[in-house]
Amino acid sequence: MRGKHKHASVAHVAVGVLATALVAFPASADAPPDQYERFDGDSQSIKDNFTRLEWGRRSVYANVSFGAAQADCEFAFSFGPVGRLPTLKELLTIFDEEPHTEYEFGALVVKHIDAVAFADTPATLPYWSSTPVTSETVWALSFANGRMEPVATGAGGRGNARCVR
Repeated sequence: MRGKHKHASVAHVAVGVLATALVAFPASADAPPDQYERFDGDSQSIKDNFTRLEWGRRSVYANVSFGAAQADCEFAFSFGPVGRLPTLKELLTIFDEEPHTEYEFGALVVKHIDAVAFADTPATLPYWSSTPVTSETVWALSFANGRMEPVATGAGGRGNARCVR
């Protein structure tokens, strides 16, 4: 018994040290090493060095209408220029062709987005873009399967939003 407790306490210390290291040092994304400016777990946004776009890191606008997504993005960044919904082309720049799996709402799901740079990206609904298909629909992109689909901007149309500026 005594040996088990000793190993358990060593394991707890190792986990604590690892957690401290993850919090204390800047994170690096799964993307190419020079894709994003340095960021850490507390960073609210991340800047793409290639496109020069600044993305909100947290996808806090889930299951919202197109109008609500547009309004939410205007206030998504607490400083500087207002945010907006990205175009479909801009959304595709953060689409990861090499998916990973993670648990979402108790189920293992596939996600096509960098898990480090864009943590908390629900894959339940496609993500709104500002790119019109018709006068009543816009393109939306699923980070679950890469499918691009037209979604109604009026009543009944629902999606997730990731804001950019």
